[in-house]
Amino acid sequence: MPADQKPQCPSCGRFIGPYESCPYCGARLAARLSLRAVKIAALLLATVGLLALWLLALRRPLPRLSIGEISATMNFAYGEIAGWVVDGPTYNPDSRTLSFTLEDGTGRIRVWAFRNVAEALRESGTVPALGDQVIVAGTVRVQEEGVSLTLNVPRHLQVFRPEAEEREIGSITPDDAFRRVRVRGRVQRVREPYPGLTLITLQDTTGEMDVAVYADVQWLTGGLAPPTPGDSVEVEAAVSLYRGRPQLVPASVHDIRLLEEEVFIAEERPIGSITPGDVGHLVTVRGTVTQARPFSAGYRFLLDDGTGEITVILWQDVYSTLPDSEALVEGAQVEITGEVALYRDTLEVIPGGPEDVRVLEP
Repeated sequence: MPADQKPQCPSCGRFIGPYESCPYCGARLAARLSLRAVKIAALLLATVGLLALWLLALRRPLPRLSIGEISATMNFAYGEIAGWVVDGPTYNPDSRTLSFTLEDGTGRIRVWAFRNVAEALRESGTVPALGDQVIVAGTVRVQEEGVSLTLNVPRHLQVFRPEAEEREIGSITPDDAFRRVRVRGRVQRVREPYPGLTLITLQDTTGEMDVAVYADVQWLTGGLAPPTPGDSVEVEAAVSLYRGRPQLVPASVHDIRLLEEEVFIAEERPIGSITPGDVGHLVTVRGTVTQARPFSAGYRFLLDDGTGEITVILWQDVYSTLPDSEALVEGAQVEITGEVALYRDTLEVIPGGPEDVRVLEP
């Protein structure tokens, strides 16, 4: 209604205001749209609009970001990153904080999950491990110490774990970094260089390698029941590098499995068949001890099986832990497993641990 047109009764001409019938003469006026109906219609329209925008936002794919292109203008942006895990995961049970590092070929970024999100990932078993392919969406942070991404919703993390390749330990090289492998061997040593790291040295016929089990993995997947030297085990793990040398890092303590069948790590050989061409290989030999004597770095004796004789070197850390070292005297029958070495044109067999020395007949 125009501003200069007042609501008047068309019959008597008097001012009637918002009434739908004249209070003076009773004349009915043409129906007018009520203010309440306008408000309800506006509210419904706004609700439908917001719902439509929400559905559109759900269907709209998140922008895929390249790590190397992230700049300060993207701080607090929400985006998606795809890459592979090159470090971690690390987990702090006190603060309930989980983190790992992704690389996509253009750069690296640290991904963080806090409190309930971290706990949800841990309880569902969807924590990524070294070598896993990952797609993650979250809030980008650009700070002086570098770029990071905060995972806000557990379902915005997708983890794809490659199938493990069957490999011999000696075939694994630094070029296999982040590749997932499966190996079988015999446990040589178990040690803890410092609290939070357990190293299991595994050996097969081609060589030996450390399996590194970090405390973070135990917090995330359960406590480790370490195998003992001499156990035969199968390990699935990703290859990592420590000071340029490959080692194996399992995603879970359950990826270290005891085997019922024994894994033989060395071929039994007649001593006379061993040549300089066998240097670096593992062999098992049996024979009679001759010329046994200690030396400055351990204990040395000759082993004779009738086809030839060879020098056996027991380093002090091996000899001192033998349960029956006093039985290693001349005339004893023993079985030795060790690596063939050549020292000053003399062939030697060097056991790696006390479990490689077995006295058959004192």
